[in-house]
Amino acid sequence: MFAPKFTTRFTATLAATLCFAAATPAFAGASQTSTTETGARQRAVLYSDLDLTTQSGKETLNRRISYAAAKVCETRDLHQFVSCRNAALRSAKEPVGIAIAKAENNARYADAGTRIVVGN
Repeated sequence: MFAPKFTTRFTATLAATLCFAAATPAFAGASQTSTTETGARQRAVLYSDLDLTTQSGKETLNRRISYAAAKVCETRDLHQFVSCRNAALRSAKEPVGIAIAKAENNARYADAGTRIVVGN
C-alpha cells in the first residue's frame, strides 16, 4: 500500500519540478543573453506582467534579476562567477528601485517601463 502512494507522490513532485525547471527561462523574460561591442554580457529582464506594488511582484522581479545575473556571469570559475554576479546585481539595484517606486506612485503604464537590463 505504501509503495504506490509514495510512487504517485514522487512522480507528481518530479513532474512539477521538471515543469518548473523548463519554465524558469520564461521567468527571466523572453530575451537572451547578448554581448555588447565592449564584450560585456547583458540580459533584459521583462516585468510588464508584474504588479510591483505587491510583495509577490517584487519577489518575482528579484528572482528574474537574480536568474539574469547568473546567466550573464556563467563561468566555471566560482570566484569570477560570484564577483560578476554581485556586480550585476548591484548594477540592477537602482533600476529595480525606480521601477518599484514608479509602480507605487501609480506611474502611467507607458512611463513605468517594461524591462531592466542586467549586465557585467
